[in-house]
Amino acid sequence: MAAIRERKDQNGKVSYQAQVRIQGYPPQSKTFLRKTDAKQWAIQTETEIRTGMTIRKNSASKHTVREMLERYRDNVLTDKANGGKDHKTHIAWWIDELGHYALSEVTTDLVTRSIDKFKKSKTRLGKPPAPATVLRYMMALSHAFTVARKQWNWCESSPVENVQRPKVNNERTRYLTDAERESLLDACKNSANPDLYLVVVLAISTGMRKGEIMGMRWQDIHTAPDQSFTRVHLTKTKNDKARSVLLTSLALELLEERRAKVIQSREVKVATGLIFPSSVNADIPVDLRKPWGAALKTAGIEEFRFHDLRHTTASYLAMNGASLLSISKVLGHQTTKMTERYSHLATSHIDEVVRSMNAKKFGTANEPSPANQASED
Repeated sequence: MAAIRERKDQNGKVSYQAQVRIQGYPPQSKTFLRKTDAKQWAIQTETEIRTGMTIRKNSASKHTVREMLERYRDNVLTDKANGGKDHKTHIAWWIDELGHYALSEVTTDLVTRSIDKFKKSKTRLGKPPAPATVLRYMMALSHAFTVARKQWNWCESSPVENVQRPKVNNERTRYLTDAERESLLDACKNSANPDLYLVVVLAISTGMRKGEIMGMRWQDIHTAPDQSFTRVHLTKTKNDKARSVLLTSLALELLEERRAKVIQSREVKVATGLIFPSSVNADIPVDLRKPWGAALKTAGIEEFRFHDLRHTTASYLAMNGASLLSISKVLGHQTTKMTERYSHLATSHIDEVVRSMNAKKFGTANEPSPANQASED
């Protein structure tokens, strides 16, 4: 049956939401400025549903959400760094939730109710998912619909477009103190997992994302002819922008030791193989979630994610005088906007720049400026 609801926004503006609910069909809703338009739409929609003329159009009536998401998973996510492992988890959830619907049957209201359901679920830690997690699940479905619309012509619009997004605080800058870093590295070094220590050292040393590190192959490592530097060339990154990352100090030393052991044992093809392959399947990266969690527990570190190692790198760079532009280049940010969160850590460097300028232009308390010196002479 159809229902018309009058709504007022915070400014007192009136609108009318038409809702059509028929058992066995997903609910339909649409908002209008005029009540007569809302009634007309409701009558037409209800008639179409009851006579079997649903609002499916073109390919949207021929393909299901499952078909769309499986094609998206198999053909689009394979191009992402680390095979889009997290994205595949998101896609799997949506297949279970909405897979049986035709694309034309998926409405904004239906997606919203699914999101509300996900918000009430529990993570492995027994807590509700964070707003950032909810947003990632939404964006996975949204991008799949975008690809289906723009590249496959399977639908005319995305029902996710008008779903309200959760507010996310992306300004988290949790980083390791010196004591925490030493405790964590010690725990990783003594871990039963042979990969964890090198992976964590690489993360802190380079600021690379987890997916970038786990997707590294031996063929990506390049040393200059004069041995002056060694870099890893990343082709699959989060923003699809290739970049080159310097390998130095302990990270390079450990990596060279690992290469020598691999060559000696002939475990994998050094020319093309993954640096951190799974023991089950050498073509996929090893899963370090359990060893990582155990290392954090051993080190007594709380409220810390693997991605915070990236924040740690940036914070260390800022505290050592690196400019925001330099930090942005190291992390692979497209702009310095994401890097501005570390600006407060670079205050000592900024203060020194200001002192240097003042000393040159005005002189210090103990040293007159060149202009003042000249006038005294």
